[in-house]
Amino acid sequence: MPAHRARLAASLIAASILGFDQMTKAIIVAILGPAQQESRIELAADWLTLEYAENRGAVFGLFQGLAQILAVTSIAVTIALLVHFLRTHRPPLWHTVAIGAIAGGAIGNLVDRLRLGYVVDFVSVGSWPNFNLADSAVTIGVLLLAWGWTRPTNATSSMIPG
Repeated sequence: MPAHRARLAASLIAASILGFDQMTKAIIVAILGPAQQESRIELAADWLTLEYAENRGAVFGLFQGLAQILAVTSIAVTIALLVHFLRTHRPPLWHTVAIGAIAGGAIGNLVDRLRLGYVVDFVSVGSWPNFNLADSAVTIGVLLLAWGWTRPTNATSSMIPG
């Protein structure tokens, strides 16, 4: 994919994820937030629920109380990945999608941290910690990057002297 198209595609993916993330969080706050009587909706018994939670830690509630450090780290990692992506002459589709997902998710949670001091989480699956759309996008993006960067075709082509 030509670099200019990849940049546009990654930007559109990031903007879409950011928009959907903020929209779903606003809906959850309106329906299940702190001012509401109900804070939980069971979708599949106790296995899958929508449950309002204020996450003052990192993804999946880890590192509670380190919001400022997490915000700075999130910005730094996102910028590093974006710089790497922008320097790629013809990024493959998997790279474009991964960067868009990571950037959109990171920005979505950063908006919450800066605006609220915490991240709104609302998806609860089994005993897994609550998460949101932004967390899912970052996780999928990171997994996609790991897959793409460790593919045998990448490993052999990067070993060929230039």
